[in-house]
Amino acid sequence: MIKAGSSFFHDGKRGTIGAVISLKGVLYMVTVSHIFQGEDDHLTVNGMKLIVTRTLKDHNLALIELPPGTAVEITEFGSPAELELAELVNDTRTIHYCRVVNSGASLLFLGFQCQDMPEPEDSGSPVVQGGKVIGMMSSTTLDTCMGMAVSSKILRSLEV
Repeated sequence: MIKAGSSFFHDGKRGTIGAVISLKGVLYMVTVSHIFQGEDDHLTVNGMKLIVTRTLKDHNLALIELPPGTAVEITEFGSPAELELAELVNDTRTIHYCRVVNSGASLLFLGFQCQDMPEPEDSGSPVVQGGKVIGMMSSTTLDTCMGMAVSSKILRSLEV
């Protein structure tokens, strides 16, 4: 089953699905676009060969259309609670200390414990509070132990 936090592979590297959405009745997985060269890049998830359908560079998002009948879990989105703990979750690990420091219209600013920072393949991982996805990990700054995530407000706006 494909769901938020599942892995995919692109150019021999693991990536993480941030969300699964329905857009005009078509299922898409959403991840970060900075790991791809652009639309038509190839990736593999659960043995299926797929291509990047669309990139939204302004928000660092890539949408990958899923074939009809694919087993998925549609992502449930929540709203971020500032100065509260969250978790960064994927199918290889969970970072339990992830604090929402600030949230804006399109980005969340996150604080991590310096000894437990996201790694490059964690990019795209869902950020979860109260069991709901509030954002998708986009980048980190190692010297400050901070990170940025695309807000669930942007991810929700993609759904129809």
